[in-house]
Amino acid sequence: MAVDRGEDGDTPRRHLEGLGSPDQPAPTRPTVLADPERRAAESRLYFALVERVFSIARDTWSEAAPQLRTTWESIKAKYEHSHSEETEPTSQTEDGSWRGKGGRTLDAGQNAEIDRGYVRICEVGERAIVPRIVAVEAGDPTRTLAGFEHRIKGEGRVKEKVADLLEASSTLSASDAFGAVVDVVRFTFAYRETRYTQGVLADVDRLKAEGFVLGRLKNTWQSDQYKGVNSQWLEPKSGVRFEVQFHTQASLEGKELTHKAYERIRVITERTPAAEQEAAELEAFQGKVNAIVPVPPDVSIIEDYRREQRDD
Repeated sequence: MAVDRGEDGDTPRRHLEGLGSPDQPAPTRPTVLADPERRAAESRLYFALVERVFSIARDTWSEAAPQLRTTWESIKAKYEHSHSEETEPTSQTEDGSWRGKGGRTLDAGQNAEIDRGYVRICEVGERAIVPRIVAVEAGDPTRTLAGFEHRIKGEGRVKEKVADLLEASSTLSASDAFGAVVDVVRFTFAYRETRYTQGVLADVDRLKAEGFVLGRLKNTWQSDQYKGVNSQWLEPKSGVRFEVQFHTQASLEGKELTHKAYERIRVITERTPAAEQEAAELEAFQGKVNAIVPVPPDVSIIEDYRREQRDD
């Protein structure tokens, strides 16, 4: 929902209507502006009302979440054959090659190259990126750095993504495919809805102030399949890219609830009626979840961005 907000604590005129008493009508706009105490009081009242609206919306989400999780379990049971690879093990063979879920493979040379790249990115992430992200976190105590323990993507999952890219394009080298995986190092900031928009904009500035270069930012709050803001960043000295997601608590829970559905949709390539039915049901589930995720006020002012590629 979109809510008008005044600048620097100012309160839109229509929210002042009716706030006076029969003996003392509500003052005109100039009087409010001339009285800092009254202006601050009206601003506090306005934001308290907005917070109340989102408190109700958060309650609606919390009440619906258990049933949505039950729905997902029913979908998994219905298409059990399609989700069986979730439990398949990954392994490195004696010849140095790698075998993963869903029949994914890397030969010995590809596997060794990914191993070297993964170790390097982990070292850069912990030494050069994490301390600065922690510094950004300290700039605003009203939001959280969610899932910090998952800041490094698991090696097996990275190899799965590389194998998928190699299978999709025979022209890619293992190094190129690995370089296309931008979320080996990743972070998530979670905000209250009423602080979300200004919080995201402030944190983007804080990340830039730490020396990181913004490569891409995508606002998907208008999507019915995924709600949030995703961004890609570059640590310029090392050339390592990493991901930062910006969520509310509800949108983060919604993302986690629909993640397996999203992954499954991406790998459905068949054009059989059964496959198309499954994809449609998964998309409908994602839409059902995201339909009740509260949308922060003024979130549309967060604009998409893509940095122009150039030779430095």
